[in-house]
Amino acid sequence: MQPTTDTPDYGAIIHQWERDVPWWRRCSARIGIQGKLFLGFIVLLALALAGSYYLFLGETQRTLITSMGEHALRLSQVVAKASESALTQLDFKSLHRIGRDLLKDRDIVSICFYDASGQLVVLESRDPDLSRKDNLYPRVLGDMQNLMQTRLGYFPALGHFVEVSVPVLRLLPAQESEDHFVDQGPDARVLGYVSLSLSIDATTRSFNRVNLLVLVLGGVLFVLTIPVVYVLVHRILSPIRQLVITSKRIAGGDLDAQSQVEVHRPDVIGTLSRAFNEMVIKVRQHQQMLASANDQLAAANRDLEAKVLQRTSQMESANKRLSSEIAEKEDFLRAVSHDLNAPLRNISGMASMLVMKYRDRFDEDILHRLDRIQKNVQAETDLISELLELSRIKTRRGVLKPVDMHALVQHLAEIFDNDLKTRNIELIVETPLPVLHCESARIGQVLQNLIDNAIKYMDEKPQKSIRIGCTVWMDEAEFYVRDNGMGIEPEDQEKIFYVFRRGRSQAVNNVAGKGVGLASVKSIVETYNGAIRVVSQPGEGTTFFFTINGQYVPACSTAVETSECLRPNSAEPAAAVSAAE
Repeated sequence: MQPTTDTPDYGAIIHQWERDVPWWRRCSARIGIQGKLFLGFIVLLALALAGSYYLFLGETQRTLITSMGEHALRLSQVVAKASESALTQLDFKSLHRIGRDLLKDRDIVSICFYDASGQLVVLESRDPDLSRKDNLYPRVLGDMQNLMQTRLGYFPALGHFVEVSVPVLRLLPAQESEDHFVDQGPDARVLGYVSLSLSIDATTRSFNRVNLLVLVLGGVLFVLTIPVVYVLVHRILSPIRQLVITSKRIAGGDLDAQSQVEVHRPDVIGTLSRAFNEMVIKVRQHQQMLASANDQLAAANRDLEAKVLQRTSQMESANKRLSSEIAEKEDFLRAVSHDLNAPLRNISGMASMLVMKYRDRFDEDILHRLDRIQKNVQAETDLISELLELSRIKTRRGVLKPVDMHALVQHLAEIFDNDLKTRNIELIVETPLPVLHCESARIGQVLQNLIDNAIKYMDEKPQKSIRIGCTVWMDEAEFYVRDNGMGIEPEDQEKIFYVFRRGRSQAVNNVAGKGVGLASVKSIVETYNGAIRVVSQPGEGTTFFFTINGQYVPACSTAVETSECLRPNSAEPAAAVSAAE
């Protein structure tokens, strides 16, 4: 099997594609499937690590705030219990002492004591500037929902902290009535409020170190995962690479190559491998069938060449015989013409001699008969000449040259001028006529015969006309000669182009004719790869259409001198080359 030489130019195809698509499509194509899978795994891994770290960071922050808030709440409750007596007596010194003792704990940044009305009475803080600035802390009674709740705060000198406010309560004994003791449970009275602020900076730094460690471990894991992902993607695409290698071997002509991928695999790779092997088997079978067909075709070509040589030899022999027969026919026609013309000329000469010598002695009947003899001899002589010319139409071609068809029609109008004026017939050229590369005499003979027939078979009408026109198509020019004469019977329209065949209407009206003119027209038109046809209705007229192949119509152009004077459908046709006076 010979490799094909018409393989596509994939380089040009790729270059054209790169020029037509946007830049991101080009980048995506250059990365390839393996690169896309690798990047996809890396992006998914990065998103998973980032999401996990984000969730861990949020959960860590929530855990920190929750734990520190619970610790601050427990300390606040203890402080509230310890300051119950001092708030009852409004012992500010005791409250200051309690606050300074609490500030010894490095995590406590401030302690506030409020009276029962919610007014700040004592504030102890690690920042001396915060003392007596009760506006920096919210009024506890402003929103009772703030009680027992953890609130985040920040001061530049204190840093970030959590603040918890708790009420300082005093339980009252149960009430007694005069009749009996009524136990309604203990009652509580609010003595004041305690707000404790606990710093979270140290704990936050510890958590941040943990978060940083987790981030570093995630980054290391991400870096270590990259080669693993690459090896995994490379291994996943390994069967496809094997299929590509096998495809190239098959394209190189090795039809015995098959996929080495495990065909027993239940996944899509196994399905692809099985389909690939089935394709290789079918290609091999088709190749064998093609080789067998090529052998058969080669044998058929050899037989055909032998037959062509045999037929060519036979055709050459037939052409030689045909040429010999044509030459013999022409010799025969010339001999017949000579042999027939000689006695006819003798008869005509004898009749002429009798008329000239004995005109005074012969009566009118004899002279009339002698005149008829001369006319019949002349008619037979013309018929023999026309038959001889008909035999030479297809065998003896003249010189081809440009012929202006409009000028040719004008010349024919001058020839038929007397007949046209005598019978009051108007000859009109309806359309521009092209220039033909042809034999002027032959084409002139076609139009002359058609115009002559139209004049002969023109019946008596008030307005008699012969119209000539042409339509130039892409591959041919179609001429027509139309008259409004007596017309042709439908059953006669098929036989008028044969020798010695005439229509019945023509014979009935005693119109002179030999039955050779239309046969000559048909033969001439066929030499120009054309055809002739007739459309006619008895009593309405006849139209002859004949075509000339486009190779004889140079550029399908119109003669310059006729392009301005030929105007179809005008009120007074400028192309009327002859009209009756």
